[in-house]
Amino acid sequence: MKRQFLGLLARVYVMQFAMEVPATVAMLAEMLMEYGFQVDIGTVRPLLRALQMEGYLESVLRDGIGRVYQLTEQGREELASSRSRIDELYRRLHNPSVSDDEMPSLSAGLMGKTPAVATNS
Repeated sequence: MKRQFLGLLARVYVMQFAMEVPATVAMLAEMLMEYGFQVDIGTVRPLLRALQMEGYLESVLRDGIGRVYQLTEQGREELASSRSRIDELYRRLHNPSVSDDEMPSLSAGLMGKTPAVATNS
């Protein structure tokens, strides 16, 4: 179960990174490692292939850089949907009695963004 959850979370991170900047496999692996994932290029490639086959990523060859991955419009829609589901789960787990407007966004925190509401934990 933990492995499946981490795999799903890695998908969301990769889509977020690919939306921010077209990135090579090495860049994406490095970004995932910065967030604590134990990956290397060999473990990231199958994830990128799967996301491409689902229509969420596309790759293009760039002179001097090599193959870079970027988010498609379908990927943007999936990322937005995934972030909504993550936020809903966070709200349910951490404070079911607080209204949606009062809760910080977990997906914003996961992606290095400052939540709308600070928490005192």
